Amino acid sequence: MVIARPDVNLFHEVAKLPSEVVAIILGYLPNCMLPELLYFSPIKKIVASTILSNVHITEIFEKHEGSDVPGVGYSECDCNMFRITLENLKKGIDKWNIYPKTIKTEFTDSFEIGWDVFSKLLTKASSIYGFFVGTSNYPPEELFELLMDSNVKFESLHLMYFLTPVKLPPVATSVTLHQIKLDTYVIPGVKQLILRTKSINQERTNFTFSPDLEDLRIEAGSKMYVNLPPNLQELYISSTKTVNFRSEEMLKLKHLELQLPTIQSFEETGIRAPNLEKLVLSTCEELDCFDNLKQFQHLKHLVLNNCTYPTNLLKQKSFPMLESFQYSGTYFPNLDKMDIVTLTSPSTLKMLIVANHGFSHVFLDTLSLPATLTYLKLVNVVYNDDDGYFHLGENLQYVHIESFKLAFDRNFRIPHKVEFFLVEAFDLYFDSSDFMYHLPNSLIYLTLLAHEGGEMHLTNQRIKWPSMVDSIVLDGFNIDYRTLISLNFNESRLETIRICGGNIKKLDVDLFPVSVKDLALMDMGIQELPASFEKLENLHRLCLAKNRLKKVNSVKLPISSLRVLVLRKCDLRLISPFLVSMVEEENRDAKLKVEATGNSNINVIDVRKSLKAIKGLSLDINCVDEALNRISDNSTRFSCSSRLPDPYSEESGFSETEEVVVSDYDSDGLYNGSVFSPDEDDSDDDDDDDDDDDDDDNDDDDEIIKDEESVDNGKCW
Repeated sequence: MVIARPDVNLFHEVAKLPSEVVAIILGYLPNCMLPELLYFSPIKKIVASTILSNVHITEIFEKHEGSDVPGVGYSECDCNMFRITLENLKKGIDKWNIYPKTIKTEFTDSFEIGWDVFSKLLTKASSIYGFFVGTSNYPPEELFELLMDSNVKFESLHLMYFLTPVKLPPVATSVTLHQIKLDTYVIPGVKQLILRTKSINQERTNFTFSPDLEDLRIEAGSKMYVNLPPNLQELYISSTKTVNFRSEEMLKLKHLELQLPTIQSFEETGIRAPNLEKLVLSTCEELDCFDNLKQFQHLKHLVLNNCTYPTNLLKQKSFPMLESFQYSGTYFPNLDKMDIVTLTSPSTLKMLIVANHGFSHVFLDTLSLPATLTYLKLVNVVYNDDDGYFHLGENLQYVHIESFKLAFDRNFRIPHKVEFFLVEAFDLYFDSSDFMYHLPNSLIYLTLLAHEGGEMHLTNQRIKWPSMVDSIVLDGFNIDYRTLISLNFNESRLETIRICGGNIKKLDVDLFPVSVKDLALMDMGIQELPASFEKLENLHRLCLAKNRLKKVNSVKLPISSLRVLVLRKCDLRLISPFLVSMVEEENRDAKLKVEATGNSNINVIDVRKSLKAIKGLSLDINCVDEALNRISDNSTRFSCSSRLPDPYSEESGFSETEEVVVSDYDSDGLYNGSVFSPDEDDSDDDDDDDDDDDDDDNDDDDEIIKDEESVDNGKCW
């Protein structure tokens, strides 16, 4: 949920809802935020129940702060259980008479002291998660004796760093052991066992497990003998050393994942699982024989990461039930000897992902995509046909293709079921733009990226956008004003419009829909801006980077919705023309993050006055003076990057003949960057109101809104 702190009006309305609905809403909030809602009397009983129903008993906890960053709120918080001490939990239970349903507990000093209370909590809980770290002060035998005497059953038990071998009693259905050695791993009743023993030694470890075990995961750094129980349904083994498996035919095994860099053939594992449905092989760098995989005739999902590409494995009849194949890696056998690589796949395949392995010879006429395919992702796959065209299946719903060069013929159409369509290349060519006039009704995201050169010549006919389309990104197609009109954005429901590369000179806000929330027009040759963007009342983020906006008159912005304004490398002298709406009375509480790095001629006096006048302004620029560095060090709203880009570089788009001018100013008299500083001296500004500066000493609302996008990485997006 995107929320930075409780909203009185919001929860006043929430209180009017039925109690069961309120409980559902509270369940989506970060648990560390819930105590603040106890002050809302109509819902405090429900809040208390939500808090106490799902607790993590610990002596170490913190309350996360909400963020004002757009779209963040409490999303960085992972508090899915409420952290509380045993003492405070007892107080809460006494006050509200509510016992936890789900408990996660740690071994603490209060554990034994409060055992009578604690054992009562455990017997009343339906789900118990235990997390115990070995200490020299409390032997594990005493801990396990307490657990056995209480007759408690853990849903999950996590044990770490017990120094001596221990015998684990049957008190849990899921057990995780981290750097712990057991006397025996045959633990009755355990369904899931996770072993992590990463210390590397020469001792060979023997593992034998209970026949009750259904899910086994081992991460080890030593040689192992593993006796696999017959009833396993899931198995994960990761080791840098040799692993010897002993097993019968495993009829119930459905999911197998191996990370074994020493094996050369799957046959070495000795694993026989005729009903296997998912196989994941990761970092099996020596594995070059895949024939033994054909035993898995019920296989539905095959994943290979950082392995040799199985050139002859994916034949039409190799896996008659295979639905998805994913490959990511750089290993290709006998690459220098191969003239043609054939990408074939079973006729049942629905998902194909081949990424980051750099084929050197893939001819398009050998690319065989089954008609059943709905998800296609090909990244860094190189096609050597100079005159070849890429063709797509009609049933595709997701398309993501990245390569050096891609071309589509004049009959190309985006498949009629596609929802997500992204093609990216250094050179991207469409023989005809006709496909843009036949967009599928299912389309939601459309991204066309041509980093070096792109061709798609739109006619004067205007595009009719399907109602489902939410986002369009175009890069490298040199969009001019006529093309912008043909794109007909204003008659769409687009919420994201990002275009890089073009020459439109004068920007007309009427060419964009009211629905747009994220508008980016980068390196578009814009020289003149409209007087107002206020028509775009839903605009959340506006990016005008790499446009030469040297002379800008006052520009009104939709401050009620806008949170981020990106003006990187715009040859700006002044920031204030973009802030006229923020000084209006109705916008005095508005907040705006302005990212204006790469403007070497910025007027620092204008910057100082803008920050002083507008408390909701956060600004990021490059430093042209050491004083700015000192100011930014003491500011919560002003960030001064130390690196100043070369204004005459080709990337910046500035003229080599243009004079770089920095206005004269008194660096000692610069505003210190925080409207809440009691030490600031504003005597040099007659129009500044000193009395307002101390009103909000503890206001947390002036956090700098960080903009994740960078335009300095050589690409627009």
